[in-house]
Amino acid sequence: MLKTILVAADGSDHADRAIDWAIELAAAHDARLLLIYVAPHREVPPDLRRMAAVEHIVAPGGVETLSVADPAYPGGAVARPDLGEAAARSATIYREIGERVLDAARLRAEGRGIKAVEAMVEHGDPADQIVHAAERHHADLIVMGRRGHGDLKGLLLGSVSHKVCQLADTACLTVK
Repeated sequence: MLKTILVAADGSDHADRAIDWAIELAAAHDARLLLIYVAPHREVPPDLRRMAAVEHIVAPGGVETLSVADPAYPGGAVARPDLGEAAARSATIYREIGERVLDAARLRAEGRGIKAVEAMVEHGDPADQIVHAAERHHADLIVMGRRGHGDLKGLLLGSVSHKVCQLADTACLTVK
């Protein structure tokens, strides 16, 4: 019996299909659905930076402080003023994009009648954060797209979905 399903979202086509699978499984099993977006610690590509400016995600010239989950305070956040301007702006862009991706997924789930939907934006290595979230929330299943918005480094070192399947004690479903 599935009680808690964790699904990774990043806005890619594969992740969107994984969200659809997770929603269907949650509906069939009356399970809680956890949505996770992991913001990477890397510079935002120029195209994404331009989109963020057009969408007013980051004010021109503005520097935002990154808030990341603090393991000592579950659900809390800790300010990171030690980040430089570019890193803080990148973190803000990724966080805002993640919140938008998760909001869209939450609406799809609620539209399908899923009552227990939670969303979280985490920062760091995507595979590690997905596995840790599954452990923290006692997920019975992790659902992921086979391919996401990874970069060439991801192709060379192995995909997030592959790494999660190797690290997690939880059952994993990888969706094409």
